[in-house]
Amino acid sequence: MRMGIDVSSYQGKIDWDKVKDEIDFAIIRCGWGNDDVRQDDVYYGRNTSLCKKLNIPFGVYLYSYATNLEEARSEVLHTLRLIKDKELEYPVFLDVESKRQMALPKEELTEIVKYYCEQIQDAGYYVGIYASLDRFNSNLDSKELDAFDKWVAEWNDRFTFKGKAGMWQNTSREDLLGIDARVDGDIAFYNYPKIIRDAGLNHLTEKKYKFRVGDTVYASGNIYDTSDATNIIEKVCDARVTIEEIISDSTAPYKTSRGYFEEDSLFIKCQ
Repeated sequence: MRMGIDVSSYQGKIDWDKVKDEIDFAIIRCGWGNDDVRQDDVYYGRNTSLCKKLNIPFGVYLYSYATNLEEARSEVLHTLRLIKDKELEYPVFLDVESKRQMALPKEELTEIVKYYCEQIQDAGYYVGIYASLDRFNSNLDSKELDAFDKWVAEWNDRFTFKGKAGMWQNTSREDLLGIDARVDGDIAFYNYPKIIRDAGLNHLTEKKYKFRVGDTVYASGNIYDTSDATNIIEKVCDARVTIEEIISDSTAPYKTSRGYFEEDSLFIKCQ
């Protein structure tokens, strides 16, 4: 078992240097509801950057308000926008607890949650559902959602959920140095980093490139006629080039109007 916390802007500015030795992982809120930048969690960028810097494995959650499939689609887009380029070693969770959702018939809410999970899964991520024990038992058709992981909130010293679950939120009052506000404590029953990497999920095994398509950068070195870098066209020094395409798993992956460049040949992004 691994011990962790889940956080959002409600915890304010967390001193992750103090927290890191007390936890094994963190689940960080990326935002809530529809795909609107005003509904991004204001501390999401800071929290994920510092966890990455300090080697704290993390996942994310989106607080859901969706009451129909159109809103669920927007929440999918919201999540995918915020998790792009994040190295998530823990799942992407949909937080299902809003009052407006609890007013829906069980079948409708289950359909909405299932749709979200299927879309996130199809995008290559390990996805799960967060809800309280009562919500799983009363408001969701748990068996219909068995294809997805479950993170169950039950603030108790004993886990009583009868179904299969990968995480347990066992307290809302974890006391940690570095966090002044109340914070939830969590127990992960699975070794998520290994499971996710072994399954090739969350895009963790993909090579991360320094630059993106559309970037104009300085280049010094060989220009090749193909991405396999067999024939040199010419050599340049401090040439300005714009990246048109990135050919993954190639020796010279950066295609420009002048030819193909190796990773080490490109160095500064032009202003």
